[in-house]
Amino acid sequence: MPHIIVEYSPSLDDQMPTLLENLHNTLAEAGVDKGRIKTRGIAVDHNVVGTVGSKGLMLHATLLLLEGRDVATKKSYATPLHNLMKRTAPEDCAVTLEVRDMVNDTYYL
Repeated sequence: MPHIIVEYSPSLDDQMPTLLENLHNTLAEAGVDKGRIKTRGIAVDHNVVGTVGSKGLMLHATLLLLEGRDVATKKSYATPLHNLMKRTAPEDCAVTLEVRDMVNDTYYL
């Protein structure tokens, strides 16, 4: 049950519905069963970004996957997601993505 969790500056709110849909579809196109993906966005009201400070824009995604995939597979999922985010975000936006493993024994369906 892969999850894409996007945290973002509130000023990016208008583009989130489209970005979330596109991220969801991109992960499916990378080989993940679309019916198992959960994608959501969370506006972060207070953030400080680099040297810009509290006026900086940020877009961060966490891709959660059940443990067991090798690094190459994780990168094959993460790279197109990160590329999409970079293409979509304003030029002055800090864009990052992290892949994390979920432990099978403690993930409940």
